[in-house]
Amino acid sequence: MANTLTLNQELLINIKRIGINGEGIGYYKRLAVFVDGVLPGENVVVRISELYDTYAKAVFVRFKNESSPDRVRPICPNYTKCGGCQLMHMNYEAQLATKKNLVVEAFNRYFNGTLNEKVFKDTIGADDPWCYRNKVKRPVRYDGEKLVTGLYEAGSNRLIYIDKCHVEDKYITNAMKEICEYLSKYQVIAYNPRLREGILRDIVIRISEKTKDMQVTLILYKKDERTLKIAKGLLTINKVVSVYYSVNSDLEGIENFGEKTTYLIGEETIFDDLDGLRFEILPNAFFQLNHAQTEKLYKEAIRLGHFKGYENVIDAYCGVGTIGLYASKYVTEVRGIDINKEGIINAKKNAEINNIKNAKFYSGNILPHLHDFEKKGFVPDVLIVDPPRTGLDINFIRYLQQHPVKKIIYISCNPSTLAKNCNHLNNKYHILVVQPLDMFPQTSAVETICILERR
Repeated sequence: MANTLTLNQELLINIKRIGINGEGIGYYKRLAVFVDGVLPGENVVVRISELYDTYAKAVFVRFKNESSPDRVRPICPNYTKCGGCQLMHMNYEAQLATKKNLVVEAFNRYFNGTLNEKVFKDTIGADDPWCYRNKVKRPVRYDGEKLVTGLYEAGSNRLIYIDKCHVEDKYITNAMKEICEYLSKYQVIAYNPRLREGILRDIVIRISEKTKDMQVTLILYKKDERTLKIAKGLLTINKVVSVYYSVNSDLEGIENFGEKTTYLIGEETIFDDLDGLRFEILPNAFFQLNHAQTEKLYKEAIRLGHFKGYENVIDAYCGVGTIGLYASKYVTEVRGIDINKEGIINAKKNAEINNIKNAKFYSGNILPHLHDFEKKGFVPDVLIVDPPRTGLDINFIRYLQQHPVKKIIYISCNPSTLAKNCNHLNNKYHILVVQPLDMFPQTSAVETICILERR
């Protein structure tokens, strides 16, 4: 349908649902209108801010009548400015229901097969939906003579200064303040994106849930010996036990870390615990950001996997080996694969630390290893995948179509790519269960466990 709206036009719409990015979606003459900060069931007057051929974006002006009973007052004063959270204006029970709906809608849109509604389970929520993030990256700027950190305003490069984030670990919040005060004292030069000069771009802090020890990584625009000498003093800050740096001069890249992350001082790793397993963590190796929900995620994946004890398992995109090692006591053998060499170093060490003999880890692309394993007689019964947001590589999907395993445990952080991948695999696998889990309360993100079985 052609777009007949005009910029700055005001109109009344009824919000029907929440979109994948947390925006409210209503319709004007069957044309979708996206509005931030509104909830399903609300009748709102909006002003058109952006026009496209098949949809429009608008800003909220006022309620036509009463607001939704699911609406709550956000506790964060920066909520409407910062792009970090999208659902803080919605009560938590409604957030959980919304996340299930997002998964269902993704399958309705991208999956061509027929699924019984009982396949989709209610979202597993968090016991505490606040202060859960165990890793934080903050860009830095100077405000006068004071170094400050913040988050970028949604959809822009404008930095919103933040003293307190309600979804990050409180120890990280306190440490970030002390780090900024320390670096301000020694006048460390912050990178200026407008002038494209300076040294320090970002501060990254990762914390152990078990010990509260912290690992700090400074992301630098260029290497600077004076800054590195000053950075060694960060060990004087309470619970900071490890300091690294990484040089990243690529201003357009999406990666925070540069090609190399270099140990500077203190402990080389920090340790964390997942349901009795001990994990050693390096700065840029993948480790889930919500400790409590990660334990729930892995327990549920194992429960839904219904392991018999004889299975050979491939853990693809294995990171530091967390779920593979977690699954090892339920199966005969686990082999983990990841392209991140540092993650594989971590995974091997973690197997050694936990005295796990039936888990091995391999660095590189997945398919060459799978072909090599097959030649040597190792044929997987179960495949565990936890890919990035882009989903499974198309060549990997083709391999699974030609070499179907008995069962796939697909852990996804993106309902759209999950549904698309399941659709690609539909001729060889059928779906047993789709279980959403809330890994990131107050945001629109949803984690999903999907169990697929060979037809």
